[in-house]
Amino acid sequence: MSSDGAAPNVAYQGFPGAFSDVAARTLVPGAQTCGYPSFDAAIDALDAAEVDYAVLPVENAIAGSVPRNYELIWERPALQVRGETVLAVEMCLIGIAGARIEALAEIRSHPVALEQVRRFADRYPAWRRTTTTDTAGAVREIVALGDPTVAAVGPALAAELHGGTILARNVQDEAENYTRFFLLARGPGEAHGGTRACVGIAIQDRPGSLRDALSAFADRAIDLRFLIARPDRRVPFRYRFFCELTNVDDARLAAALATIGGEQRLLGRY
Repeated sequence: MSSDGAAPNVAYQGFPGAFSDVAARTLVPGAQTCGYPSFDAAIDALDAAEVDYAVLPVENAIAGSVPRNYELIWERPALQVRGETVLAVEMCLIGIAGARIEALAEIRSHPVALEQVRRFADRYPAWRRTTTTDTAGAVREIVALGDPTVAAVGPALAAELHGGTILARNVQDEAENYTRFFLLARGPGEAHGGTRACVGIAIQDRPGSLRDALSAFADRAIDLRFLIARPDRRVPFRYRFFCELTNVDDARLAAALATIGGEQRLLGRY
């Protein structure tokens, strides 16, 4: 709860009913969720204390990681990862009341969502595919348009919130389609019971420096889940590495980071 006893506010990118909205409701039950036009805007709202939490997608089982969102956390030292959730991505074909799949002429959605339903859409070669900035926004658009020949691809929650009609469920090509989300808040927060951590490190440009950094984790039985390299924009062709770690405790993690040295930041424990 917020300090005044009201339900906490959670920022996310997109329109009401977006997958990030679903994740926000999962991570903070009973929260008031607030949509923003971009990931940057959602994180800026949290950094400015306009909301209590923010949710960012960081990895999709089909499309891979979302590197920019790790950078957003690095760039705002007051923010920390407090938790995570994995959301099964169920794509629905959503129209207006009275619409029929056989009569559709166009489907709209975010380009990633359209790619994830490509095989389903290929069954209807006459359909035009129109890209939008957001899955839930596409649902909102087609409901406002009121054309029974135009449908959207998006979450079931978007249909519920915007008054759409679900024409077909689970139209995604891959059944094992999941997205992982981070929950962010200001400050370190209360003690946690998780064994994961995310750290960012900017190591020296010398032979073996990355090997030595990763060995600092391995030597302390800390598992490296994955590693993302991102350009350090301050120095051309120098890189910053984001490491997601498991089997972590505070003492071993602190010892590993002390060994690595250099510019570093603990993005969160969860």
